[in-house]
Parts: sequence; C-alpha cells; structure tokens
Amino acid sequence: MVKKTHRNAKQSDVPEMSEDVLISRMKADETEAYKYFFWEYCDYINLLTCSLLENQEDAKTVMRQVMRDVWTKRHDDWLKLPLKPFLYQEVYRRCVPYMGGEKRRSLLHKLFRR
Repeated sequence: MVKKTHRNAKQSDVPEMSEDVLISRMKADETEAYKYFFWEYCDYINLLTCSLLENQEDAKTVMRQVMRDVWTKRHDDWLKLPLKPFLYQEVYRRCVPYMGGEKRRSLLHKLFRR
C-alpha cells in the first residue's frame, strides 16, 4: 500500500526520470511514464488553468484536454522540451477561447509591458 501525504503526492513505485527520458518512454507506450507525468505535472497544469480561468468547470475542461492530449499525441512529436514552458503555452492557448476580452487584454498587458 502506498502512503500519500496529500492528493498528488508522488507514488513511491514511480521512479524519477528526466524530461527527455519521460517523453521517450511515453512514445514507447509505457504507462509508468504517463503515471510519472501525471504525478509530476498535474498540479502545475491545474494551477495554470485555475489562475487563467475564473470558471472552475472551464478550468477542469482545459486541464482534462491537455492531460488527454499528452497521452494521445505522444507519437506526434507534440510535446516539446522543456516541458513546463511548453505546457504553459498549451494551457494558455486552450484557455483563450474561455476568456473574455478584458481578461485577455489584462494578461497581455501584464506579460508585455515595459
């Protein structure tokens, strides 16, 4: 039995691996690699979606889309290194349709002001 300290605590049976090894193993259809991806990046993706979208149902939808695509598009060279910046771009791209015009302008202003 694996003891968890919080909801997304890493499971002890999932070994640490670098991002390039992770992607290679997911392309080889290793479900352990996807399990590692889930435990390593799920909270990050959730944090991004919830910070970009006010509606929690929309945030859940975007999060599920990204997590699904990580597995279904693993053979298409869709994932790019480094993973966190790539995931940020992908989450942002998927959140834009759910954002109102004012929210988009506010985010762009914060990102690109000098």
